[in-house]
Amino acid sequence: MKRRLFSTLAVAPLLLGSLAACGGSDSGSAAAEGPIRIMSIGSFETPVFSTPQVETALRAKIADINANGGIDGREVVLKVCNDKFDPNEATSCAQRAVSDGMVAVVGGASPFSPQFLPVLEAAKIPLVAGSASSGAVELQSEVSFPVNAGAPGMSIGTGRLAAEAGPSTVVIASDNEGSQTGADLSIQGAESAGAKMTKITMKLGAPDVSATVARALQMKPDAIALQIVTEDALKVVKSLRQSGYKGALTAPGSLFPPASIEALGEFAEGVRMTSRVVPPTSTDIPQVKEFLDQMAAEDPEAQTDDLALNAWTGMYLLAEVLKGHEITDGASVISAFDAIEKPIELGTAPDYTGVPATPDSKSYPRVPRFATVGSAVKDGEIVRDGDFFNPLEL
Repeated sequence: MKRRLFSTLAVAPLLLGSLAACGGSDSGSAAAEGPIRIMSIGSFETPVFSTPQVETALRAKIADINANGGIDGREVVLKVCNDKFDPNEATSCAQRAVSDGMVAVVGGASPFSPQFLPVLEAAKIPLVAGSASSGAVELQSEVSFPVNAGAPGMSIGTGRLAAEAGPSTVVIASDNEGSQTGADLSIQGAESAGAKMTKITMKLGAPDVSATVARALQMKPDAIALQIVTEDALKVVKSLRQSGYKGALTAPGSLFPPASIEALGEFAEGVRMTSRVVPPTSTDIPQVKEFLDQMAAEDPEAQTDDLALNAWTGMYLLAEVLKGHEITDGASVISAFDAIEKPIELGTAPDYTGVPATPDSKSYPRVPRFATVGSAVKDGEIVRDGDFFNPLEL
C-alpha cells in the first residue's frame, strides 16, 4: 500500500455534508456541527525508523467511529504528518496542526516531542496517547494525556526484567538521544532491583554489529537489554545467538513487532519484553479482538504491534471522552478530559481515570497509572507474561 507523507482520512458520505457545514476551509476552530479534525505526528516513513502501522491503526478506528455515526453525529477527519525523523519537521507538523485548526494530536510515535510540544502548549492543543518515544516530556506536559507509562515505563521495566536473570547485566543502546535516555532508564530499573548494568553504545544503523556483540559478551552478562531501533535489534539478536549467547534478552515491546519475530525465527525464542499495552495476541480481551478485526479490514498486511495498538487505544479513548461535549477547539478537548468522572475501560491498558491528583511517580505526573506489562516470545509468538506492574516498585 503506497504511503503518503501527509494524508487525510474521511468517510465520503459524511464528508460532503461536513465540508458544506464548515465551508470547506482547513483553518480556524472546528464549528460545533462540523467535522472533528485531528492530527497524528510521527516518524511514519523515514530511512531510519518508520511506523506506517500507526497510521493504519488510527485509520481503522476512525473508519469504525465514522461508520457508526461519528462522535455525537460528527465525523472524525484525520491528517497524518510525517516528521521524517527530523526535529524541524516535527515542529512544522505542530505548527500545521495549529494553522489547520486541529483540536487534538493523537497517537503518534515521534522522538521529537520536546521540539513540537511547546507549539501545542501555546495553542492549547492536547496530545492524546502519545507513545512517549522521546521520554518523560510527554508524561509531564500540561497538554499531554497519556494512556500508559509509554517508553519510560517500558525502559525501566526492561531493566527490571534483566535484573531477574542475575546481578550482571548489560544494555546495548544506539548513539541517538532517545536510545541513550532509554538505556539510562533501563539502568535505573536494573539497579533498583539490585543488579549492576553496564551501557554499551553502538552506531545507529551500523551495518556490522560484531564488535558491539563481542564487547557485550566479554562482560559475561546474565542478561542483555536492548535500547536500539528494530532494524538494529534484528542484527544484534541474531549475532548474539550465533555467537553462542544463551542468556536472557530483554527489550521494549516496540522493538519486536510480529514481522521481526518471524524474521528472527528460533533466535527470538525466549526474548522478554515490556509493553505500553497488552500484546495483540491477547485475543481474550474484547478490545484487542476489535483492534485486530478493524486492522484487517483497513489493511490486511499492516503490522499489528505495540505502537499500532497504542495509537488505536488513544483514538478509542478520545472518542469516549468527547461524547456529550461541545468540541470547538483544543481547549474544549482539554476541558472534556478534565471533566472525566469515572474510569474509562480500555482493555488494552489500565482503565483511564484522568490526570491523577497524586501520581504514581512525581517524574511522570500525567500518567494515570505508571505501569507496564510483560510478554515473552514462545513458539514464535509474543505472549502476555503476567499482569501490569509498576516497574518503579519492587
